[in-house]
Amino acid sequence: MHADAEGDAPAVVIDAVSTQPRLPEAYARQLAGLQAKLREGTFSPPSETPNAVQLQQMDYLDLYPKIWGREFGSNGIGRLREVALIEITEHERFRFYEQDPAYFPNTGQAMRDLDIAKLRDQSAGYQAALEDAGVLVHRIGYPDPPVGPFGPMRGMKGGNELLVLRGGSVIEKLAVSPFGFGRSEYLALWAFSKLGIPPILAITGEGVAEAGPCFWLAEDVFVAARGIAFNDEGLSQLLPVVQRSTGLDEKDFTALVIDCPGGLYFDPSTGMSHHPDMLLAPLDVDKVICYSPGLDFRTWSWLKEHGYQMVEVNRREQIMFAPANLTILEPGRVIMPAGADEAIAGVRKLGIDVTEVAYSESLRTGGGLHCGTLRLWREPGPYSTDR
Repeated sequence: MHADAEGDAPAVVIDAVSTQPRLPEAYARQLAGLQAKLREGTFSPPSETPNAVQLQQMDYLDLYPKIWGREFGSNGIGRLREVALIEITEHERFRFYEQDPAYFPNTGQAMRDLDIAKLRDQSAGYQAALEDAGVLVHRIGYPDPPVGPFGPMRGMKGGNELLVLRGGSVIEKLAVSPFGFGRSEYLALWAFSKLGIPPILAITGEGVAEAGPCFWLAEDVFVAARGIAFNDEGLSQLLPVVQRSTGLDEKDFTALVIDCPGGLYFDPSTGMSHHPDMLLAPLDVDKVICYSPGLDFRTWSWLKEHGYQMVEVNRREQIMFAPANLTILEPGRVIMPAGADEAIAGVRKLGIDVTEVAYSESLRTGGGLHCGTLRLWREPGPYSTDR
């Protein structure tokens, strides 16, 4: 690197010899296999010349694994196979918190008491539980110190800032904190450069959609929200792309949009939230856990009308543990935050296999197990009609 002139920022010198991008491992293997066939003379071209009609009828959902060399996408509630968690560093304690603590969201656990060592240990314990369940876990590190367009970055531990669909990732647009801008873009870059998962959507214009906290009740039911973290413009960009990632016609796809009350991302006095994964979660194809005071009547009625058995979280446990912010490993098997005893007992009463992990420290910075997990790949799972 060198400076163009005295006082100027250093310019980046590009190595002219390095004209090829560094390939993700799966993509590199895919290319190497095809190159080997060409070198060996074993590649066979199609017997018929493709025409425009045939090419237009090719479904990208069938095509993308052949391009990128792997499957990916967190659609549905099938068996969870691959995730990423964030490396926990001292930067989770935001340096300007003490100057204006009211600016930063708290849950039932005060951010001023954040213990970084405990947060790191609990994240490691969660990773162990995932790996014991057969889930491949990656770790993502941020630059030191982490920064975004408005200065120092905060909340890096939130791995679900990126929504991964079949076909690619969704770069969200935030509404809660300017110090969180850049996280989704960084995770999208990591997913593309490391794993070959390309972005297929970035929320643009004045749209707002914090897509990572969205989730699925089945292959054909996607849950989002409307409020601080989602506006109508953002939803109008997000939901059609989500629907196309299912391969379903619009009439066969349900977008369950929770209308969230109030003006706080999370209200520590009531347990209300504007992230859907703090209010509702799947346990099985016909079972959910929810904080019902946070659900609008239309959403609550839809669940009842469609025959879902519901475990309802009480206000104290919602504020202290956010039990619905869980990780579903597969239908009938979940990881939940230890300490939410009544919620866990209710879930087990429905015949659900629950693994408890300590994760209380994460709630000091706003978010639980689901918030901390970048879900990369699930196997296809049940539809809402598979009962």
